[in-house]
Amino acid sequence: MYSYSIAMDFITQISLALFAIPAGNYSGIAPMGGEEYVIVDDKAKDDAFKVLNISIDEKKGKVIGVTMKESSVRGGESVAARDYEGVAFCKQRGAVFVSGEADQQILEYGLDGEPTGAKLDVPECFSLQNIRSNYGFESLTYNAVTQRFWTTSESTLKSDGESSSLQHRDTRNRLRLQSFGLDMKPNAMYAYEMDAPTVKKKKGQYFFGVPSMLATDDGRLIVMEREAFVARRYFGSFCRIKLYEVDVNGAVEINEKQSLVQLPASAFVNKRLLCEFKTGISLFRYNFANFEGMCFGPQLADGSQTLFMIADSQGRYGNSLYRLKDYLRVMKMSK
Repeated sequence: MYSYSIAMDFITQISLALFAIPAGNYSGIAPMGGEEYVIVDDKAKDDAFKVLNISIDEKKGKVIGVTMKESSVRGGESVAARDYEGVAFCKQRGAVFVSGEADQQILEYGLDGEPTGAKLDVPECFSLQNIRSNYGFESLTYNAVTQRFWTTSESTLKSDGESSSLQHRDTRNRLRLQSFGLDMKPNAMYAYEMDAPTVKKKKGQYFFGVPSMLATDDGRLIVMEREAFVARRYFGSFCRIKLYEVDVNGAVEINEKQSLVQLPASAFVNKRLLCEFKTGISLFRYNFANFEGMCFGPQLADGSQTLFMIADSQGRYGNSLYRLKDYLRVMKMSK
C-alpha cells in the first residue's frame, strides 16, 4: 500500500512579485499540462480565471520563471458575486471547473472563460443556507486517472454541529468529503474530522478550515488544514498549515441525511500527517503566508513529485513597512 512523504528540507518559496505577476487574492491553482497552471482570484471582477506559465529547475526545484498568459477570458455576468475559491482542470472535458463560495456552486467554463452551462450536481446538504458565512466551498480538485472531482466545505455545516472558533476552541470541525464522476453526479461521501484549534487568544481574526485538497492517482486525497490568526496589532499573527494523507479506499461511506454530530469515531476517515509548517509576523519573522491553493507540479529529475502551494496576499495588503506577498511554494513529495 502506497504511503506518501514530504521532504521538509527540500522547499523553495518565492514572491510572485519578483516575476512582475500582479498583486492578487489567489485562492486556487491547478495544472493544465506542460508548464501551464490555471489560477483563480477570489476578488476577481473581470476574468473567470487566469493562466500562469511556471518553470522550475528539474534538479533543485527552484522556480526559474513565472509569467501570466495574456488572454481575453471572461466569466460571464456574475464574476464578482461568485467569490471564486477552488479550481480544477478536467482534461477529458477540456474545461475548467471553479467553485464559488458565495453561491455554493461548481460551474464549468470553456477555455475561453465563458460558462458552458454545465455544473456539478451538488448535494442539498452543501446549500448556501447550510454553510457558515465565508466557510463554504474553498477546495476543488480533479484527477484524470480516477476521473473524480472532490470538494468539501471549509468548516462544519450548520446541520453537523458547532464549528471551531475562538469561542469554541475545544471543538473540532467535522466535514464531508464529496466526490463526483465525469457525469457530474455525486458519488461517495466520507466524514472527515480536523485537528483541534491551537490558538489561546480570545481576540483577533481567526480562520480555521480546509481550503484545499489534492486527488492522487491511487484514489487518495491530500487535505490541507489551515489555521490562521491575525492579531489586533498584527504582531503575533500566524498561519499554520498541515497536510494530511487520507485513504478513502475502503473507508465508511456516509449519506447527506446522516448528521455528523452523533457519528461514531470509526465512521471518520483515517488521516496521516505528511508535514506541518508555520509562517507569521513577529520581531524576527515577517513571512506570513495565507496559503489557500495547492496542486501537483512537474516531476523532478530523480522521479519525485513536486507540489505547488499559492498564497492569498489580499492584494498585497499592508503599509510602507510591510506588505503580504503572493508566495509560490514548491515542496517535494515521494512514495
